Amino acid sequence: MIFKNILMCKPKYFDVVHYKLNSHMLMQRDVNISKSMTQWVSLKHKLDDCLVDLKFVKPKKNLVDMVFVANGGLVYKNKALVANFSAIPRQPESKYYYKFFDKHGFDTYDLETNFEGAGDGLFSHDHHNLWLGYGFRSDLDARNEVSDIISEPNLNIHSLKLEKENFYHLDTCFCPIGHNHVLIYPKAFDTENLYKIYDVFGERNCIQVSDEDANNFACNSICVEKNIGGINYTTIIGNKFSEQLKNTLYYLDYEVIENDMSEFLLSGGSTKCCILSLDYGFGNRMFDVDNIVDENYYEMREMRTYRYNDI
Repeated sequence: MIFKNILMCKPKYFDVVHYKLNSHMLMQRDVNISKSMTQWVSLKHKLDDCLVDLKFVKPKKNLVDMVFVANGGLVYKNKALVANFSAIPRQPESKYYYKFFDKHGFDTYDLETNFEGAGDGLFSHDHHNLWLGYGFRSDLDARNEVSDIISEPNLNIHSLKLEKENFYHLDTCFCPIGHNHVLIYPKAFDTENLYKIYDVFGERNCIQVSDEDANNFACNSICVEKNIGGINYTTIIGNKFSEQLKNTLYYLDYEVIENDMSEFLLSGGSTKCCILSLDYGFGNRMFDVDNIVDENYYEMREMRTYRYNDI
């Protein structure tokens, strides 16, 4: 998928304080808070240089993982499905995402089953396919609830069981890019689920990443367009890529941009975890920001100015 409308959350309160909330959170060293802010700002600036519209949800004190906005919900057309977190420390985030979507005109839904938003729900093929991961943080039964709410007969929904605890969300091992390619880490799936992916994408369109790239979160990358010299290039922004993977992507006409996310890797997240796609949402709608009443005034101002100090 090529993202055009993106939600982010400043890591004002980011830290790793919950031991083994996922298998990456070993707390073997402290987060360098200043460095994490620098890395996030760098990512924001790289996205500013691309053909995307950035919006922001205000961070909340004590919610240290809110920077990983991908898990906050899943957007399809005018519908926003708010995450029902299985991770207990993240459960208070849901009400703030609900407020954001509701105040911005989405038909907003709470979920009864555990489902961690776009971390375990990824679209491909221009929103014709939706892939739902389960096994660690989201439930298999979430498929029925998501399907009922979206209620789109032309949307093909596929469930994928996750097998490796280091790849606890689907977006850590499965990354649709462009219009018909996908970065995948095959070892995160069993044979049956791997062939589900091959059947839809075609095996030659599945770019299998190495252990090295998987552990560097190559599959947790962002796909956007960037205008270079009057030409729009499909661009992949991620933490780090091996030379072999870079060459593969270059051969397929993708531009590759690295953005160091070392501090966020301590919490099991990278670039894709730090954004939530609002396509089709904001992309198909017009909002009169001045007439939206919201106690979080700065959220509204950010939509127009994107001034970093106001985020």
